[in-house]
Amino acid sequence: MTEVEIDIEDLVRQGVLTRDEARALEHAQQSETGGAARMEALPETAGLRDGGSDDGEDKDAVKEAAVKHKRHWVRVTRVCNQRCTFCLDSMNQDGSMIDTNSLKAYIALGRRLGRERLILSGGEASVHPDYLELIRYGKEVGYEWIQTVTNGMMFSYKKFARKAAEAGLDEATVSLHGHTAYLQDKLTGTPGAFVTGVKGMKNLQDTGRVVVNVDVVINKQNYKHLPEILEYYYNMGIREFDLLHIIPFGRGFDEHRHSLFFDLNDAVPYFRRAWVWANKPGVYLWTNRLPVQYLEDFEKLIQDPHKLFYEFDGGRHNFEGYLKRGLEPDCWGERCDYCFLDGACRSTMFPYREALIGSRFQHVRLDTRHAFVSPDAERVFRAQRPERVWLEGPDVDAIAGALPQLGHDSAPVAVRLDDGADWSQANWAEDGPLGRVDRVVVRTVEDAAAVLVGKQRLPEHLTVEVRLDKALAAWLLARPSTIKAWQGRLVGCLPNHQFLSESQEHDPPPATLRRLADAGVRLKNVPRCVAGGDVEPHDHELLDANLLDRGGDLDLDRYVHHYIEHEYYAKSLRCYRCALQDNCRGSQVNYLREHGFRMLRPLDQSGQELPDAGSFEDITEVLKEATAKRGRRERDQIIGKHRPDARVRVAIDATRLGKSPGDQPDA
Repeated sequence: MTEVEIDIEDLVRQGVLTRDEARALEHAQQSETGGAARMEALPETAGLRDGGSDDGEDKDAVKEAAVKHKRHWVRVTRVCNQRCTFCLDSMNQDGSMIDTNSLKAYIALGRRLGRERLILSGGEASVHPDYLELIRYGKEVGYEWIQTVTNGMMFSYKKFARKAAEAGLDEATVSLHGHTAYLQDKLTGTPGAFVTGVKGMKNLQDTGRVVVNVDVVINKQNYKHLPEILEYYYNMGIREFDLLHIIPFGRGFDEHRHSLFFDLNDAVPYFRRAWVWANKPGVYLWTNRLPVQYLEDFEKLIQDPHKLFYEFDGGRHNFEGYLKRGLEPDCWGERCDYCFLDGACRSTMFPYREALIGSRFQHVRLDTRHAFVSPDAERVFRAQRPERVWLEGPDVDAIAGALPQLGHDSAPVAVRLDDGADWSQANWAEDGPLGRVDRVVVRTVEDAAAVLVGKQRLPEHLTVEVRLDKALAAWLLARPSTIKAWQGRLVGCLPNHQFLSESQEHDPPPATLRRLADAGVRLKNVPRCVAGGDVEPHDHELLDANLLDRGGDLDLDRYVHHYIEHEYYAKSLRCYRCALQDNCRGSQVNYLREHGFRMLRPLDQSGQELPDAGSFEDITEVLKEATAKRGRRERDQIIGKHRPDARVRVAIDATRLGKSPGDQPDA
């Protein structure tokens, strides 16, 4: 193979990459060379030959493995032979084909970065005159799997489909948004789209070499037909479906919002009939950008949180412009009410930056081994006025040495040492080096035994926070006398995880958490309805020192990683009837994916379960009625969803002026 010279700026000029994509690529290169770790952009399709294996297949494991497969997306054209009413890419389509040598350079770059799957997309990739050559080149440079996203029309030519398979195409994701010619042709703005798309799908299947799956953009025109759409293509041999909820960008929002956007509460009966297809052996459903509370009873269909990296990459100039300069995103406004990123963006990222520039983070966390990337980063971190400091280190000496330089003098300190560290030499005197410490955090059975009952037993003025896993929960439940001895000073914290498999492997189930609470362990990061009594909240609004870049601003990739693990929570729609809903965020997304929304039960003012809380379906009927009578914003206020308010607007405007939001008059 002849190595192709790569010029990133030239790829931008040629149209292979947008500026956002080039910036994302820069971050990915930093990751591959030892920078901040991050997930790659990924599609939802798993690439499962023959639709998966038998009834005993662990679909969760298969889907997570697909998520971790490193992808390399390549836009081959800026032209399409359809005109979909919901097209997200319409503003980028200028009718041009991208230079083949530039495309090869970018394909080769993906392999240098260790990416394993090549995805050719557009516009419509298959209309590029060198499309087959690009597939062959992908195999030549060593991609394990080559996939294309297509409307299927070019593959309606049997010879073309056969040549694509022979060139090395492994998978085709065919966009088919209806099960009738009327529906597909109307949504794609193209007469004959249904006939040619289905024919292309069949031709690819007939090669016997290409895995074929279907993606569907869910919108007002087709949501009532979703169960029939799945059945139609299932009967044609399709076993994998990517269901994409329409989002407020591109032609769909600018030109067709009234005919495409819909109230999710209206769609619930149809969704629930569609979701049951995921229970069929060998059938894989992926949901994309669908608000998670509408997947109650089907929580395994909640999209993997790491998809957020791809979403943020797509608007990197907006997010980095706000984080670094306080510039209002160009998507700010009405779109926010419809956007899947509302929780990660407006509801969390905006308040995070507001807290940063106002030095008002409630919690800060520092590892004694952390080296600040710049004096600005250190200055911003030490300027915070937190309610609590979380300090980590290898041993007692490291903590004692770090505390005098820590700052944040009025805040109590919680300390976690490396597993197996020795606490016996700690000086706990009030005027000693550890005098500010009021909490110790441990996460293994051995360390819990040492500090609770062993020779390193901690003094009575300290609280011990145990990071719960299945083994630690069992160890505590087997020692009721230890729990009694530490009652009031023993906290069991349910940790959060990046991946579903980690939650499945380590987390105690809700019934075990309730037993711990009943035994006298004060639970943390557990909803009160699950614990059955008073709980400690999670440490939300936490500034970790490694979140800061050289300018002392929040690094976007690290923020997304932090959001997934630390701030991605959800509640059931039923929770709006709970008297405690304003003070509860629900449960972290991966714990929900494993244990389901039904563990969350609305409570009354006294903390007792409401006997008439209603079912999920009952609540959607109530919300549907609220929308009809009072409108979308009023409905969202009923369920407690964050809305943009003057406080966030002031934060943007004040930053633009170089002032703190505190300098502005109250809104």
